[in-house]
Amino acid sequence: MEKALQDFRHAIRSLFNAPAFTTAAVLTLALGIGANTAIFSVIEAVILRPLPYRDYSRLFLITDAQNVDNGGFLYKDFAAFREQSRSFEDLAIYFRDSGYSRSTLSVGNEPQQVQGAWVAASLFPMMGVGPEIGRVFTHEEEARRERVVLLSHRVWRQSFAGSRDVLGKSITINGSPFLVIGVMPEAFQFPARDQMFWAPLTTNPYLNDPALTTNIDPRHSAGFYQRWQVIGRLRNDASLRAAQLETDMVLQQLAVQDPDAFRVRALRLAPLKVTVSGNTRLALTMLFVAVGFVLLIACTNVANLVLARGTARAREMAIRAAVGASRSRLIRQLLGESLVLAVTGATFGTLLALGGVRLLHAFAPENIPRLEQARIDMPVLLFTLTLSLLVTVLCGLGPALHISRRDPQEALGFVTHNATSPARFGRARNLLVVAEFAIALVLLSGAGLLLRSLLAVESVDPGFEARHVLTLRMTVAGRSPAAIAALHEQVLKRLRSLPGVEYSGAVNELLEPGPPNLLGLRAIEGRSAEPKAQWTPLTWTTVSGDYFQAMGTTLLKGRYFSDQDTAGSPLVVIIDESMARRYWPNHDPVGSHIKGQDPRGHNDEWLTIIGVVRDMRRRGLENAPSPHVYEWSRQAGVGGTESFVVRTAGDPRVLAANLHAAVRAEDSSAILSGVNTIEDLLSDQLASRRFQTSLLALFSSFALLLAGLGIFGVMQYTVAQRRHEIAVRVALGARPVQVVRMVQTEGLRLALAGVSLGVIGALTLSPLISSLLFGVPAADPFTFISVVSTLVVVALVACYVPARRAAHVDPIEALRCE
Repeated sequence: MEKALQDFRHAIRSLFNAPAFTTAAVLTLALGIGANTAIFSVIEAVILRPLPYRDYSRLFLITDAQNVDNGGFLYKDFAAFREQSRSFEDLAIYFRDSGYSRSTLSVGNEPQQVQGAWVAASLFPMMGVGPEIGRVFTHEEEARRERVVLLSHRVWRQSFAGSRDVLGKSITINGSPFLVIGVMPEAFQFPARDQMFWAPLTTNPYLNDPALTTNIDPRHSAGFYQRWQVIGRLRNDASLRAAQLETDMVLQQLAVQDPDAFRVRALRLAPLKVTVSGNTRLALTMLFVAVGFVLLIACTNVANLVLARGTARAREMAIRAAVGASRSRLIRQLLGESLVLAVTGATFGTLLALGGVRLLHAFAPENIPRLEQARIDMPVLLFTLTLSLLVTVLCGLGPALHISRRDPQEALGFVTHNATSPARFGRARNLLVVAEFAIALVLLSGAGLLLRSLLAVESVDPGFEARHVLTLRMTVAGRSPAAIAALHEQVLKRLRSLPGVEYSGAVNELLEPGPPNLLGLRAIEGRSAEPKAQWTPLTWTTVSGDYFQAMGTTLLKGRYFSDQDTAGSPLVVIIDESMARRYWPNHDPVGSHIKGQDPRGHNDEWLTIIGVVRDMRRRGLENAPSPHVYEWSRQAGVGGTESFVVRTAGDPRVLAANLHAAVRAEDSSAILSGVNTIEDLLSDQLASRRFQTSLLALFSSFALLLAGLGIFGVMQYTVAQRRHEIAVRVALGARPVQVVRMVQTEGLRLALAGVSLGVIGALTLSPLISSLLFGVPAADPFTFISVVSTLVVVALVACYVPARRAAHVDPIEALRCE
């Protein structure tokens, strides 16, 4: 122990006596460790952190096996299932997390549309979660259908400023008053991240199931009404396999008892877990590997510094060996210095990581679950400590072994100069530089591929003119479809009259959230309709006003909708060019007649195509457009079009307040959301890709900088070691340009060796990120040529200063010193 303390004190004194070396090493390691700590905090929060529920591994979602993501129960079916299930110690039902659970929440005067959860009172004790303040509702309150509510931590902070006085206050949900009895913790985000409140399931208006055999709307399937989902806690003595077998048996028994009652024919037990998309998981893993590579380059640079310093300290090491220090003692002392450097670097790196996590919170896209919970906590600090020990080995062990091998008599001048010792040190440092350039190329090629993909996505033509377009969504509850449609017409007229507005229109869904359904036309005049087995994606969309003009899409053939197209006139539609290619590849579709699977499907009248417009990428710039049929709202028989679009003569943001006020003037109770420009919405679609590309580009820049510093240090050291040789060359007539070329050629040889290895590594690894690429092959020649050129230029620039220094060596002074 005493020897260890002595080694530690010696390490600190030694580092204090070399402030330039210590500062460079600590800052280099702080950069690498800080970046790793920040990204690991995100990985830990999003992927590795356990769910905040009691014994969460025994919690399972019970879902429709044929529709795992969104399959549900009828409430009465759940009651029958619960009576016969024995593998679960408890079961709880909640309203399906989907568009059906969107609710109108009013806190003060401005209503907003939010995601709500109607759950059984048994849910909270079963999951082992209690409120942050207040209490949860009871089984008695649920049975009495009392309107009590638990708020999310987010609503509590935003609407009530985090005041504990919120308990006992009243809020309005879907027009009914609810009493606030508690606030849930920030980490509780069940069943989805954007839940804003939890209320007793008996207060949900869809609690009473329809009789699916008689009382359902023919336009909807049974799945439309199966809006409840179930979560259960498996008994400690029950296995998942046994529970699945029992579930299958229960379904068979229920089907025999009442074939029409239980509509779900197969159930699947799915472990409760955080849902992270495949691309998000891949992107986070890629970033974590990238910062790991940055740390490797940082360790390589520090190892190079240690080797260079070890050469200068050869005499010191020889004296220590001469007075009795064993080789193991020397290695311990050198490792002690590396440990001090690593711990100091980790300390400063943790401070950098604190700022890095705040930046990640501010700039990361919202679709990464639990990202807001990323912080520098105990698991992250343990990771940083482990990293410090690893850095100690990476930075110190190799150089320590090299330094300790040198012959003490040679260092003290007692034996003839051994030319192999400096060469051995030089080879070690050269190999480290080669590794730096190889790693830097892998990172830069990945960043280059993502950057090219981002540019490719941004250059995609959306099919409409996004500039000068403002959008707003208006939702009205509790009115008939005819009343809503009339209100929307009034709003369009008012918007059209605003100064600076050129066109105003509306659509039922501005940007389509998911893939379209597989559909086909029921009938096509003059030919047979395609069979259902051949259906492909097809979307029916309802528009009103000057929608196409407001969006700035081009009319290719025919005409737009107009006031002459009334509810009593012949039914008309407009199609896009993808629809025209699908059904009329060699003919003009204008004037053709079709029958479709639209909301008017019960109406058997022919629809006349009056126009063809350009394809619009409303599912995102990265998704190819699918065929569309656009219906006129006055003929569609639906309750209006909720997403308004307005084309302005100038900056649309200036009119945002006027747009909001104009809609409010028509209806003060309407829910207004999504006041934004189309340009901003398209930009938001690229937020994840921009975030990934920016971070990888940042880390790759660090790698490039460190690689440049590494080769600079090696060449600077090489010039110092070869000063006598260079002086002889100059004395014999070598010109400065020849000396510069000699030094740069040596540095370039190292860089090219690293680049060659890096190209092989990058070509091997780049297919792994192919799902993140768009419009760019994984082996894109332009990217690799650009990256190789950049690294070669950096190597030449980094070698220039040492080469210039070598070219100006005074041969007389250098030879005199020798």
